[in-house]
Amino acid sequence: MSSKITLETDVKYLKGVGPKRAKLLNKLGVRTVEDLLYLLPRRYVDRSVVRRIAMLQRGQEAVVRGRILEKFRSMASGRREAIIRISDGTGTLDLVWRNMDFILGRFKVGQVVYAAGRVYIYGGTRRMYFPEVEEEGKDITGILPIYPQTEGLSSKVLRQIIRGVLREVDIPETLPRYILRARGLPGRKEALRYLHTPKSKEEIHLGRGRIAYEELLKFYLRLNMGSKLGRRRAIPLRRTGELTDRFVESLPFTLTRDQRRAMAEIEEDMAKEEAMHRLLQGDVGSGKTVVLLYASLIAIESGYQAALMAPTEILAEQLFMVAENYLRPLGVNVVLLTSSLGSRTKRNIRGEIATGRAQLVIGTHALITEDTTFKNLALAIVDEQHRFGVAQRARLLEKGRGDTYPHFLVSTATPIPRTLALTLYGDLEVSRIRERPFKGEVINRIVWKEHRAQVYRFLFGKILETGKQAYVIAPLIEESEKLEDVVSVQRLYEELRAVAPPQIRLGLVHGRMPYEERKEEMERFRAGEIDILVATTVIEVGVDVPNAKYMVVEDANRFGIAQLHQLRGRIMRSEDTAFFIMIAPRKMSYEASMRLRAVANITDGFTLAEEDLKIRGPGELLGTRQHGELSFRGISLADISSDNRLLRIAEICRQDARHILQKDPHLRKPENRLLRTLIERTFASQDIVDVG
Repeated sequence: MSSKITLETDVKYLKGVGPKRAKLLNKLGVRTVEDLLYLLPRRYVDRSVVRRIAMLQRGQEAVVRGRILEKFRSMASGRREAIIRISDGTGTLDLVWRNMDFILGRFKVGQVVYAAGRVYIYGGTRRMYFPEVEEEGKDITGILPIYPQTEGLSSKVLRQIIRGVLREVDIPETLPRYILRARGLPGRKEALRYLHTPKSKEEIHLGRGRIAYEELLKFYLRLNMGSKLGRRRAIPLRRTGELTDRFVESLPFTLTRDQRRAMAEIEEDMAKEEAMHRLLQGDVGSGKTVVLLYASLIAIESGYQAALMAPTEILAEQLFMVAENYLRPLGVNVVLLTSSLGSRTKRNIRGEIATGRAQLVIGTHALITEDTTFKNLALAIVDEQHRFGVAQRARLLEKGRGDTYPHFLVSTATPIPRTLALTLYGDLEVSRIRERPFKGEVINRIVWKEHRAQVYRFLFGKILETGKQAYVIAPLIEESEKLEDVVSVQRLYEELRAVAPPQIRLGLVHGRMPYEERKEEMERFRAGEIDILVATTVIEVGVDVPNAKYMVVEDANRFGIAQLHQLRGRIMRSEDTAFFIMIAPRKMSYEASMRLRAVANITDGFTLAEEDLKIRGPGELLGTRQHGELSFRGISLADISSDNRLLRIAEICRQDARHILQKDPHLRKPENRLLRTLIERTFASQDIVDVG
């Protein structure tokens, strides 16, 4: 290995790598030596804590040591599985990998191995799915780092490569000495050594704490650099009542205390010459959209424009339909701007925005393109904020007038536990809406797939008896060869047409339908011309049909807690009792069964969000796996949310970032040179000064 290796060196030049392994590393997102060093272990196997197989409990995370009895392939579950059966003398354990036959070639019958993973028990057989397995050997230390793996690249190989790199490469420090001293943090090189070659659990904690501190400090410095929003000048917007009073009077329900409190907090903020900077959290069915529209009307009745940016076209379309329904009767001009609109239509809408004729503008990223200019934008709302990056929200704020900035309101219909909200949205004031305008009961049921026919007989009978409407949800739009046992929305629609009584009218909605068709079908459902709407999660948010009181979710095990809770919110729009039925196979993962039980037993979104964190972490809760805007090297949001120590580090970083920027807003002082370099390298494609 050459002594000239640096953090920027391509991994293909490392000893033991070469072009073939480099491609495998690339699959893991590793291209440079620095990427490799930040490919931190997923877990550690501590050989000093080895469980007896006979004592393993369902759902337990455990390490076992056993001898391989046999290796075989199976299709018993309907899926191709590679199975290695081991025994420690007290019992047997099946180590199972799906669609990974190559695993069988890595081990031999009679070999002694260590296996780490979660325990599942089916029909008395103990199993671990996709466990981390290491052979017993002289080169194994007391604490084994287990890495993310891909075919042909084991943890053992990764350990050898990384240890070689740690001996050779120079790892420059990224944090100033005054921070390391004040916070008692190890240096960067020392921290990475602790994580890759730990001698104790304490070293792992120290290394993790250092990496977490650096990543979170970067995040908060980036969030608050330059002119902080709290110090930015805005146009004071004072409610006149001309539109807001008429809007409240037109609502088909009485506002809750939570809604009124949130409205009052927003109203107070918008009346100031300092830009509002607030997060609105609303549980499903709590009336969050009404609060957003109320805030928009404050800006509009003051003579200015409001903009509402949503992360997807479907959500933008649904918000537009709701806004039109409420605001058109008040004479408010609401427009929708999305990328898929025709060129002429977009040009006309942008003309209305530029002249100020468009008073409330709802759209997607199309709102922040150079082609879109506002005449007098005074309120910017970002819905489902976690799906946008810092730079994206900044570009929307830059659409304001001259030397003033729009008031800024972030909203999310995903309940986020308070600790996580403080971590991610530490720069925002928070308003929370938990109370729902409607107090109707919801009855939740989990039904096995073999009883589907009874579910639909029940559903048809209820619709004919009560005159209420229903949603039936499928996870897929079209059939999938890989997921043969999972129902698609198209097949489900055809199945129900074949078995439903002739007087029951069916409709179909999914994300690939043209907007006008989707809108027409939704309007027919809203008007009561459709009894059962067969749909995908396109109806997850923004759909408000009070007469819809039944929902059946097919293959519910394929949905996350937050998604199921959002879907359930569609049938909690009146005082009538609602029925929420989740159809699932008997055989499902432990996590999936935990999710379904949680949704069946808990209806409060904030309590459910806490449960979601315990089961899966907030990757799915916040959409970060798909959107990647809130990613940290070496730690995950799940780590932060579930680890009190990391939460404390997050709070310390928030305070440190504010303290540092109060004294040095642009990190120009010599002692902050390393921090400035760190931020510039991480956010090279963005202007770090102008983003609040």
